[in-house]
Amino acid sequence: MASSTPPHYSITTPKPHHTPHPTPQNPLQKHHQSRHRSSHRLHSSSSSGSAAASSSAGACGGGASTTIASSASAGSSSAPASSSSHKNGILDRNPAFLPYYPQQGAGLTPEFRRNRTTRVISKRNLSSPRPSQSSARAASPAAARCLIQILRSGPDDHPLGDIVTSFRLDLAVPEDYCYILHELGNRQKCPLKALKFFNSAMPLMKSLTEQGKLLTAAIGGLGRMGCPDLARKVFDVGFSRGYANTIYAHSALISAYARSGLAMKAMDVLEMMKAAGLKPTTISYNAVIDACGKGGVDLQLTLGFFREMLHNGLCPDRKTFNSLLAACSRAGHLEDARMVFDEMIQLGVGQDIYTYNTFIDAICKCGNMELALQVMLDMPMNSVQPNVVTYSTLMDGYSKLEQFDEALNLYEKMKALKIGLDRVCYNTLLSIYVKTGRYEDIVRVCNEMDVTGVDKDTVTYNCLINGHGKQGRFDIVSYLIQEMRDRGVSPSVLTYSTLIDIYSKAGMYGDAANVFLEFKESGLKADVVLYSSFIDTLAKNGLVDCAVWLLDEMMRMGIEPNVVTYNTIIDAFGKSRIVVEDGGVGNELAGVEGSGGQIVGAFGQLSKGIGRAVVEDSRRRSEELLCILGLFQKMIQQGVRPNVVTFSAILNACSRCNSFEDASLLLEQLRLFDNFVYGVAHGLLMGGREAWVQARSLFDELRRMDPPTSSAFYNALTDMLWHFGQRRGAQQVVLEGVHRHVWENTWTEYSLDLHLMSVGAAQAMVHAWLLSIHSIVFEGRKLPEYVSILTGWGKHSKVAGASTLRRVIETLLNSMGAPFHLEKFNVGRFVSAGATVTAWLRESGTVNILLLHDKRVQSANPLNLIPRLQALQL
Repeated sequence: MASSTPPHYSITTPKPHHTPHPTPQNPLQKHHQSRHRSSHRLHSSSSSGSAAASSSAGACGGGASTTIASSASAGSSSAPASSSSHKNGILDRNPAFLPYYPQQGAGLTPEFRRNRTTRVISKRNLSSPRPSQSSARAASPAAARCLIQILRSGPDDHPLGDIVTSFRLDLAVPEDYCYILHELGNRQKCPLKALKFFNSAMPLMKSLTEQGKLLTAAIGGLGRMGCPDLARKVFDVGFSRGYANTIYAHSALISAYARSGLAMKAMDVLEMMKAAGLKPTTISYNAVIDACGKGGVDLQLTLGFFREMLHNGLCPDRKTFNSLLAACSRAGHLEDARMVFDEMIQLGVGQDIYTYNTFIDAICKCGNMELALQVMLDMPMNSVQPNVVTYSTLMDGYSKLEQFDEALNLYEKMKALKIGLDRVCYNTLLSIYVKTGRYEDIVRVCNEMDVTGVDKDTVTYNCLINGHGKQGRFDIVSYLIQEMRDRGVSPSVLTYSTLIDIYSKAGMYGDAANVFLEFKESGLKADVVLYSSFIDTLAKNGLVDCAVWLLDEMMRMGIEPNVVTYNTIIDAFGKSRIVVEDGGVGNELAGVEGSGGQIVGAFGQLSKGIGRAVVEDSRRRSEELLCILGLFQKMIQQGVRPNVVTFSAILNACSRCNSFEDASLLLEQLRLFDNFVYGVAHGLLMGGREAWVQARSLFDELRRMDPPTSSAFYNALTDMLWHFGQRRGAQQVVLEGVHRHVWENTWTEYSLDLHLMSVGAAQAMVHAWLLSIHSIVFEGRKLPEYVSILTGWGKHSKVAGASTLRRVIETLLNSMGAPFHLEKFNVGRFVSAGATVTAWLRESGTVNILLLHDKRVQSANPLNLIPRLQALQL
């Protein structure tokens, strides 16, 4: 007989290789052993919240201690939150949550430690499973007939009231009316019709209790239709008339906000509920926790509601834990997900297919596919069989790691088990085939979807458009867009964002601008991704003022920019200049061959409205230094934490400053925000030797990042130092990067690959590499037949040999008199005979040419900066 207790899954310890049929083990014994292991790793030695949590858990689950509460409250003895985080409505309303709010510790902040990769969160497995028709609330035959007539009627038809009147004698009050509202929410997204039915039915209710039940059903139906604002209006009317001040009405409104991910509003209703003297129930807390997870609220604050729930003596149920698991999955917190899963076991709450699928989704998002597969293999031990969502989640996890063979093996296993694919699984499969260029399989899958009756939805088309666009197959992209229109599939905001992104990356800026203008006319509500995509297009074309104006527009619309939005604009400063003429927008682009002209023409419709704003903005901010500080100030005010990419963008902006004083002033100002990171950059720029101790600590922290992010950091820092004459400092930074393997396969004894390096870093690297070869020569070792320096043609070059880096390295080698020349059949590679390089290196003056020197070796007098700093205080 299968036990109902799932096994514990260790995350921090390596797992042995498993077979498809694991050796049976006593799950209960395995659980007790795992609890002993995990308690040593996760529990703090003293926790102020453990006792309260244990007592309330005892009322629910037999005295079991609460792992989540005790582990999270371990940080309750830490210092209070800094003033930068006190502007938080949640903390204002719930001071008890303050100990659980993330504190900023020493060293790099979490934003700097985080990888650059943006995690795209799928909604596939994170919405609550809908009840089946058989499990829906019972209704009389008259209610079923009435519902059918209402569904067939139009939203503006006057007979809707007549339908209610004709069934008045046959419908039970209020049960049948509540049933109809519930089904309207499930079956038809027509809020106007639901409101008309509600208003027609309300006079038939005979008491405040019946009115309250009908109100609760209406709020729930509108919430399922995605109309939380309408639900709130209905609630407010009921509240003013005295039949909405119930636990059920408040909980229904919280759920309505939760379905739309409006966490702050859901929490406000919970506080309003408490203020009205109503005691929240498990359902109330479940809805708030669900809203926090969907709304992206800090996970520790979400767990805070769970702890408050326990403290109030409420028993969490499966819905509670499933919502917590979904929140952990969205946040990418695998360890917290494991603790939630363990807590279900300890409190005796059984797991269902949704629990396992959500847990597996959290594991996949963290890239631990071995553990995810093990969890799936253990599901049958607890009488839960993997379904199409389980396999689809694993396939998606393997796909994100580009382990496409493993993902397709799961697809073959599904076919062998005769598990039918749903639309989500088909979309995942299509995404894999698109990424791998298997176009014949794409056609086959699309045909299979048609045969099995699975319609392509917006997600399907977005996947195909994105994949074909990245492959440069824009003819197919145009065909897909037309097919969407022909089939009546409405494009989503993501469709427009995807088109803007692929056109921009392909240099088709005019097309990207036209897509944005088409979106403005679509009536869809924009999001941060769409605005950030088009801001990136503007920034790449040097239209920085337009990008800043668009940033202000999105903020006026209530769309909060994220760190990517700000990083894009900051990085664009100094790359070009904007010229505003007679209410229109023109541009002067340095190094961008006519690409700005395309977008300016397409952007003309919007530029008519912003021309004056651009002029005023340009005059108001005469220095780009002030522009950058202004953006940085906006980030801080909105609670957007700058990260390592922000730092790289700021260093790039420093490299483009008009003077050394401007660059040093900018970094000096930013030291007030983070002295560890910006202090290192400022110290190295000023030539202070003492800065190197802190710099090496910073470089060690950077080793935790992914290679693209850390290399961007080193490139930006080296470019700035090289640009302002700190040549030896730049070379030392490069050597620190080589020592830490920042650039892969860059340096060998007799060849140099500069593909991944910036202009400043590459020049510093050439000097260091030639000095290394100089040492080899004077050791008496013979060089090979040829030595080479590879520069490539540039990642974004449109013309062979047009690489900026290649031109710079060619100029550098010529200035040294180095005997390198372009290879005949590879204009991105400089080569020289080993004997020729040896003779050049033995010349008396060569070593002096190779040695680099700093222009500044002492820190500038800080007193000279005080007057300017006082004028620029954030």
